[in-house]
Amino acid sequence: MAGVLHHAHPELRGAKFVVFADASRRYVDCSEAACSLLGYTRDEMLSKTVEDVSYNVNEVPHLFAQYLKTGAMEGEFVLRHKSKAPIPIRFKAFVFSDGCNAAVWDPINDWREPYLAALLEMDPGKLKRKLEVALVAIEAARSSRGTGALPAQEQQAMNDAVSALNSLMRTVKSGRTANR
Repeated sequence: MAGVLHHAHPELRGAKFVVFADASRRYVDCSEAACSLLGYTRDEMLSKTVEDVSYNVNEVPHLFAQYLKTGAMEGEFVLRHKSKAPIPIRFKAFVFSDGCNAAVWDPINDWREPYLAALLEMDPGKLKRKLEVALVAIEAARSSRGTGALPAQEQQAMNDAVSALNSLMRTVKSGRTANR
């Protein structure tokens, strides 16, 4: 984990995808794996902000402010690769007492996990983001394997999942999530 070895936070030990940002949301350090995940060189990555690598840029200022205020955050998010392709992740972010703001990313490789998490989410405030992450995870799985390479049963499962998620998304947008 070259580049982040001088950070001695036990919460980060053994993590592969690690990033550090300042209070202005600019990356100040990162692991080589985080650079590779997003398709950037280390120098390119250190010239980026959190918004630059986020798929839904509008959420970033609010979420980052909340994270700094509470001192920690975890959940699902969608990053944007240099090629503009979405990358669904799980993350854990920490504000350490020495001033470090760090996050550990874990790419989501199986679309079923965020799909099921979205279906089970009862908090209307969290549901929209979980729906978005699940839809992106399905699309990422389709594009990484190519639709023709997927077995018919898998294609049908993905189509059914997208239909269910889109239906839930319409419900969220209409404001009727309280009685689902």
